[in-house]
Amino acid sequence: MTGKGSRYAKAIFENVGRDVAIAYGVFFVIAMFVSLISTGAFIDYSLADLLGGDMTRVARSGVSGKGTLLVLLATATIAVPHFWKHKIAPLAFAVPLLFTVLGFWPLYKQHRAEQQAIEAMGELGPMMGQMSGQMGGSMGGPFDALGIGAWFLFATVIFLAFRGVMRFLARG
Repeated sequence: MTGKGSRYAKAIFENVGRDVAIAYGVFFVIAMFVSLISTGAFIDYSLADLLGGDMTRVARSGVSGKGTLLVLLATATIAVPHFWKHKIAPLAFAVPLLFTVLGFWPLYKQHRAEQQAIEAMGELGPMMGQMSGQMGGSMGGPFDALGIGAWFLFATVIFLAFRGVMRFLARG
C-alpha cells in the first residue's frame, strides 16, 4: 500500500494494538474460509454461509453474497475507534460476536424445536432417539456437527468483545 491508505492502515493497527489486529485477521479467515459445520454429505458451511441464510443455494453454488458482505462489515469494525473518537467506539469490537450469534441462531432454533418434538412424544421420544442412534443417525442436532473451526471462531469473537469492553471501561 502506498499513500493515504497505508497511513490509515498503520494508524488503525497502532490504535487497536497487535493482539486485536491479529484477532480480526483470524476472525476474517475463519469466517470466510474455514468449515464450521460439516454435514457429512461433503457440504461444509462457513460463517459467511450461515449468515447468508439460504443453505440450499450455498450447497449448490458455494456462494453467499449476503453472508460475505456481513463478514466484511464485521471485519471493517476494526477501524471504528480510529475514525469515531467517542467513548463507546471500542464496543464495535463486539460486532463480530453479534454476527456469529446471528449466524448460529437458526441452528439453535432448529435444535430446540427437535428437542421439544422429542419431549412432546412422551415415552416414545427417547425410544425414537435410541432407535435412530442404533441405525447410525444422530438426534443430537446441528451442534454435534461443529468442527474445531467453530470453537476457534467462538474463542476469537469472545476475545474481541472482551477487548472492546475492557477498552470501553478503561476510557470511562
